[in-house]
Amino acid sequence: MPWSLVVGLVPRKVWLWLMGVILVLCFLLMVLFTSAITTLIGFQKNNSNENVESVQLVNGKAQISKALEQYRPLFEKYAAKYGVSEYVELLLAKTMQESGGRLADVMQASESLGLPPNTIQDPERSIKVGIRYFANMLEKAGGDVKVAIQAYNFGGGFIDYANKYNNGEYSKEIAIEFSRMKYQELKHTGMYSCIRPEATATGACYGDIGYVEAVLSYLEGGTVNADAQPTGEWIMPIGGALTQTSDYGMRSDPFDGSPAMHRGIDFVCTNAVTPIQSVDNGEVVEVERSNSGYGKNVLVKHEEGLYSHYAHLYAISVQNGEVLQRGDEIGKCGTTGDSTGPHLHFEVMTTKHYGSDVNPAPYLGL
Repeated sequence: MPWSLVVGLVPRKVWLWLMGVILVLCFLLMVLFTSAITTLIGFQKNNSNENVESVQLVNGKAQISKALEQYRPLFEKYAAKYGVSEYVELLLAKTMQESGGRLADVMQASESLGLPPNTIQDPERSIKVGIRYFANMLEKAGGDVKVAIQAYNFGGGFIDYANKYNNGEYSKEIAIEFSRMKYQELKHTGMYSCIRPEATATGACYGDIGYVEAVLSYLEGGTVNADAQPTGEWIMPIGGALTQTSDYGMRSDPFDGSPAMHRGIDFVCTNAVTPIQSVDNGEVVEVERSNSGYGKNVLVKHEEGLYSHYAHLYAISVQNGEVLQRGDEIGKCGTTGDSTGPHLHFEVMTTKHYGSDVNPAPYLGL
């Protein structure tokens, strides 16, 4: 039958309906095709960005101390054992934040086993436990490096929290929210305190909300070289006879009586009169004149993984970057910041970041 005859037998309304259906189907196919292409491009773009960030985080060269460098073979050994060999530099950077390589529990891994801090006294065991824990956190975080880093400090609960409230991704804001929530739950124990001014301001005093940035700050350059050779023997930060008023460790907070960690040793001195001196050769790496809890304070780097900190000063006589000799004056005794009276609050730290303190007594021969 001729085609023209077939066309003539079909009503015009039917042809118009068929043509409309065909046009609608074509339009829908075009929309679906465009959406698929857009989604694919977006996925590739996002995946590319994530890969770039991951490569940058993993492949940066860790800036570490000589004390930590000696353990590199152990980091390589256990990173291979737990399937995270590509994260060796990151693990070294993280350990700089934890201890600078100077403590027996170099990765501060005791708490991951449910033990009190610094229970582990064998560096190799600390590295083994710490790397295994990081590998577990990384797997639980789906390979998200920043989430895994923060979870090493906060615990695995942070990953669940990020999954629930931030699509499993890290952000400083979600870290602050989690820290604030946990601190409200646990502050009655007296085991936690605000370790950064921003933590005090936000009430995020559980763990370290600046942990990710602190760790990643070590992923640049190579092994750190000291700018001022240490003498190997420290002097007291105040000359003459000293009266010690508070030891390092847990005590009652002088303001509200609650249990609190005292991160240094306090010495009596005369406001605006008593000179405060550097305990050894070093370089001034931080001078703060703000109204923080420490008041006017100075941080001096002596060798890799060893810093001295002088707080509540009345006046400061050094500047950032200045190289000091043992006994050089840093400033005058004061009572600035959170202080109940004129005294020197003296700390020893293993990194330049707050919370890396150790007991100053052995360094001062007390």
